[in-house]
Amino acid sequence: MRFKRASLAAAIVVCFGVRALADGNPTVVTISDAIDADFASALGGGKGDLTAGSINDPCNCGNSNACGSCAGERFGRGAASFMLPGEFTLSGWLEAGATASADSPITRSVSPVAFNDRQEVQMNQLYASLGRNVHTECQCFDFGGRIDLLYGTDARFVQATGLETRRDGSAKWNTASFYQLAMPQVYAEVGLGNLSVKVGHWYSPIGYENVTAPDNFFYSHSYSEVYGQPFTHTGVLTTYAMSEHAAVYAGIHNGWDNFDASTNRGALLTGVNWASCDGRRTLAFGITSGDEINNQAVYSDRTMYSIVAGVALADRLQYVLEHDMGWQRDDLAPGLDSEWYGLNQALLYTINDCWKIGGRMEWFRDDDGVRVANASGSYYAMTIGMNWILASDFMIRPEVRWDWFDGAGGHPFDNGTKDEQFTGAFDAILLW
Repeated sequence: MRFKRASLAAAIVVCFGVRALADGNPTVVTISDAIDADFASALGGGKGDLTAGSINDPCNCGNSNACGSCAGERFGRGAASFMLPGEFTLSGWLEAGATASADSPITRSVSPVAFNDRQEVQMNQLYASLGRNVHTECQCFDFGGRIDLLYGTDARFVQATGLETRRDGSAKWNTASFYQLAMPQVYAEVGLGNLSVKVGHWYSPIGYENVTAPDNFFYSHSYSEVYGQPFTHTGVLTTYAMSEHAAVYAGIHNGWDNFDASTNRGALLTGVNWASCDGRRTLAFGITSGDEINNQAVYSDRTMYSIVAGVALADRLQYVLEHDMGWQRDDLAPGLDSEWYGLNQALLYTINDCWKIGGRMEWFRDDDGVRVANASGSYYAMTIGMNWILASDFMIRPEVRWDWFDGAGGHPFDNGTKDEQFTGAFDAILLW
């Protein structure tokens, strides 16, 4: 089987990186995914409120005196937000950056690298989130919800059919080529004890990386997130906390990045997140399956799963492994299915509250040339980066990245002329 052979070959890929860790005892956040003070997912968890666990700070790196002089507390600690009546909170950030390619493409496009897909200065995200957490600590009933707005060049990637775009693919309110407005989340939520139910439009819990910039270590994003996973769903999602260390979720939605499709068809989403009692090992599994429009412009079954595992190798050293696989029936022609899969690895090291260094290496196999750039083959990306935290609400993330392609059917880089690309990039994030 092609997947087994390719997985074995890719298993030797090793990557080095670093990720901020959350303080406190390992817990499973099950009720609300409002922006947390840490602005970071726990090691090896999923997205939003479905992240399982966090890791303690055994090296006392939360104390700047223990790790060296620091301009401020850990990024996200004490970041400004506005408390409104009814326990509603308004918060957000501004992210801007620049990318340069060694090839200096005439069109300024460094695609298929994303979200920083342009060789120019970009305002990727001007993000605002208004929401209310659901509090059920006393085993009582509570309600909440959230509305997120994203303006910038990243909005192009997270738009949903029937919301930002019409069913025929035309834009509803976005007329500019690159700077656009999206509403990636709008939902209501109710909770009772360890159970919560979310209804509306929300980020998919599948995968490791996030749309929200402060929740990632790197400026650029992986092929797995951009081309192999859904960004958002619209539907109902139920989450149940089995304990402080494990949560399960299940829901019904109407497809990948769909708000109001031409034909709404129910799809299943389910998964589990787990963290060990000491928080040093985590595991997240998610799967979605349902009918989606294929390359023949008809509906057929699309199934995709993601496994994310994390382990603390030492006090400040963490390893994360993500494996994804997806396939769609009759995608190439009746009786001819398509499939995509890969491995994404990171080795993460925290120097102190101000400096974090790291890297990522990914192998993504687009077996039939239907997910990335109409070129069937393997995409590889090695990224080395750093987080420089100047204050609790300000961070700079420089990185260098080398992408290369091994396959047939085209040359995905430098406007279709090359099989490799070297880029340097950085961004800055200001929380408000």
